[in-house]
Amino acid sequence: MPRQRVISRHRLPRAYRLGLAALWLTPPLLLVLTPALVRGFDAAFLDPRLWLPLLVMGLPALYIWQEGVDVRADGLIARFFWPRFYAYHHLDAWAYDAHPQRRVITVWQHGNRKVLECRAGHLTDARRLLDALRQHVRTR
Repeated sequence: MPRQRVISRHRLPRAYRLGLAALWLTPPLLLVLTPALVRGFDAAFLDPRLWLPLLVMGLPALYIWQEGVDVRADGLIARFFWPRFYAYHHLDAWAYDAHPQRRVITVWQHGNRKVLECRAGHLTDARRLLDALRQHVRTR
């Protein structure tokens, strides 16, 4: 199957993603810079026992950076936890709770299995996502 082009990406707004990624990367950065500024760089910085925990501490920043929804011509890619592709013909229904306190987009697969639930305010350009859902999936 050839790779389809992503029509639109819907992520947390860039300023929030940058702030959250910086928040998660600050402790590992401090753990490296503090000893480096006090003693200078030495052979201890080559030890994998230092770098492995630092890499693990950076995983939440990577997760926050990539999480969201991609709209393609043939379906949606939900990038929450693990990226998953959902073809439009496998999706059963969707609903948008437009109440100002909620504004939640929910998508169900056949068998009434919920495959996506996210707040519209957490996504950039949620209108385009709603338009794609209106075009390809029935409303509930």
